[in-house]
Amino acid sequence: MSSSPYNAAGRLLSDYLEKGRGLKSIAFDNTNNGKNKKKNPPSKATYATVCKTVQHLPIIHAVLDANGKKLRKSIGFDSVHNKGLFYVMIYELLFSKYQKIRGGGKIKRMIVQNEKQLRKEAEAYISKHGPVLGDGVGMVAKFPRYIRVNTLRSNVVEIVDQLNKDLALNKTDKQTKVSKDGDDDGDDNEDKKGEEGQSPLIYVDAHVPDLLVLHPSASSWLHRDYDPVKSGKVVLQDKSSCFS
Repeated sequence: MSSSPYNAAGRLLSDYLEKGRGLKSIAFDNTNNGKNKKKNPPSKATYATVCKTVQHLPIIHAVLDANGKKLRKSIGFDSVHNKGLFYVMIYELLFSKYQKIRGGGKIKRMIVQNEKQLRKEAEAYISKHGPVLGDGVGMVAKFPRYIRVNTLRSNVVEIVDQLNKDLALNKTDKQTKVSKDGDDDGDDNEDKKGEEGQSPLIYVDAHVPDLLVLHPSASSWLHRDYDPVKSGKVVLQDKSSCFS
């Protein structure tokens, strides 16, 4: 059995990824598997760690998938059964206050063997896109595009993967359009490439775990006809309405 001090956080995150329910609902539901058995809620520290890990899932996936999914293969991600514990440890190593993994266990050994490359890819991502920001600091003046994951039909990881694929497609389409419409002055055209060719950042809102935040430019293709919206997997929703 793993000697990791993150076992409780790993279990909670695994439940969140597998059950298709809101994180808060899973964490503080006082029944166990629908039966009338009481269960202890997680500690504040455990819940906070899981919230922060969920917030960083998009960047964690980007790090693992860089350079043809090199790190995903090197670490042996597909062989890891406890994905929740894996994600928590990656968060602790790369993004937590102390940036180290406490305790031991097989999953920790798998991760730390690739620590140097993990840090390199994380730094490269942050250098290009900026850090994960929970309060919107550093965002452009336009309002970001919010979408809420319907956890009855999907989960954050599935939707982020889909968004990343669609962002790549839309990035290519925009670059092609700029090239075709390049009748402007050369400097202006270069500005367009820099602005429109940049891949928007996706992150999980700090206060609503199922709410994803995208660059305002995503509004051009995130609309009612977008497949995950039509299928009910996501809802186009402003953050303010999540609290009403």
